[in-house]
Amino acid sequence: MKKRSFTSALLLGVTAGLRSMTAPAALALAQQTPGAGRNWLLETPQAARVLTALAVGELIFDKLPFAPNRTSSAGLTGRLLSGGMCGAAVVPEDQAAGALLGIAGALVASFAGLALRRRAARASGLPTLVAIAEDGLTIGIGLLAASYSRPEDIDLELPRRYAA
Repeated sequence: MKKRSFTSALLLGVTAGLRSMTAPAALALAQQTPGAGRNWLLETPQAARVLTALAVGELIFDKLPFAPNRTSSAGLTGRLLSGGMCGAAVVPEDQAAGALLGIAGALVASFAGLALRRRAARASGLPTLVAIAEDGLTIGIGLLAASYSRPEDIDLELPRRYAA
């Protein structure tokens, strides 16, 4: 098992903590590359389209004045579930560890992201611009994390020099 799969699980959790639907959308999009099919639920083009549409909807909804706080019980629960499921999906050798890393990343990013966004919005006086910048950062982290989850990046065999 490579460290990259654990890194991917943690970063997908961070992505989910910032925007709950961006993590599964990034993972589903990464599965669309030929030969990348690892997760039967995410490998279909239909799943990628639906999850991407949900992620775009969340990015828009987040800017509305009545959008709930990401650390409210419902918002936080969705982010933790998203992070946990994505983390488990990218660490098939130890799904429990992957899920825990995803949940931890989502929990930290939910609170830290909210605090940083509020501080930046107050300092700049441009809350919508700060929110859009956060969206860009979230998408970047999600795509990076999903690229780490590609099957060719996961080597379950010991290198020959360590094999008996």
